[in-house]
Amino acid sequence: MENINLEKHKNIWNQYLCINFLKEIDPFKDIQYFRPLNMAYTGDNTFWTIPSPEPDLDSGFWDFLKSNLYDEKIRRTALNLAARISDWESDGTKLIFAAVLRAGVPVADWLCRLIPGSKAASLSLFVGLGIDKVAVSTLKEKFPDRKIVFVDGWTGRGGVAKTIKKFGNYPLAVLIDPWGWADFAGAKEDIFCPTACFTGASTLGFSRTFFIDDSKLFAAYRFPAKYCRYDLVETWQKACPEFPVKREKNHGPVRFFRETKLRIHSNEVCRALINADPLTIFFLDGKEYVKEHFSLLLALAKTRKIKIKYNAGFLSDYLTKVACTLNIAGK
Repeated sequence: MENINLEKHKNIWNQYLCINFLKEIDPFKDIQYFRPLNMAYTGDNTFWTIPSPEPDLDSGFWDFLKSNLYDEKIRRTALNLAARISDWESDGTKLIFAAVLRAGVPVADWLCRLIPGSKAASLSLFVGLGIDKVAVSTLKEKFPDRKIVFVDGWTGRGGVAKTIKKFGNYPLAVLIDPWGWADFAGAKEDIFCPTACFTGASTLGFSRTFFIDDSKLFAAYRFPAKYCRYDLVETWQKACPEFPVKREKNHGPVRFFRETKLRIHSNEVCRALINADPLTIFFLDGKEYVKEHFSLLLALAKTRKIKIKYNAGFLSDYLTKVACTLNIAGK
């Protein structure tokens, strides 16, 4: 197994990085290192051996995103999540958050601020392929007296939660959990988190991770620092709320599942706009509601020239406010 000195591997989020870093490439020029947008996971785990591409979004979009990072609903959701984790373990010095790359990183950053004494490390997890076992072994060795809590941004159809449970008895904490798959959740409704728009180039400095072999950490290509929007990271960190808070009730299902070929929930649709090839985006509500609550999704859809349909009542059958179809190669 690979050895890693975590003290030497920290990123701009001040989290330990459980990553095997390879050479530096340009995410917008060296496109031969990335898989096509219309390539989708079909159960063949070779899919996870090539990273997804990075969108080259202009400064206008990043500035718009920055202006939306102080989201009061998300701040309340984070406080709810931190309170529920603290109910389970009140001593932060006994917690190590395993932030699932990439969506878990900003959430774990806030949790470390809200729960004094806790620490976070970023690692890889892919549905079907599993968890980076070398990374988890490293965390156990480095932090033998801390409880590992996996942290992600949200849940979709439960794939990440199932993968974690299959690997071991570790809890999963997420901000948003519409179908009720997480152990700890800040909210159980389909609300949008602006960090779903974050990319590797804009807020991490490296690519999506990918699998090489079982003896090594999952790998990533480094990106030039010139592409990183440090102001986004700093604004998000400053937006972190403060304790104490009265917990809100977690309405929604204990656990729900309904088979569908749609990409469901607003944050998952956002990720499709970032690194996949959506055909049509459906919103449960009307245009004015969508403009107020999902303006960033609309901005991304406009950039990608994706068709929009409002008042899609069928989405209520899936307990979601947003969904999309995907263009998949070979179909």
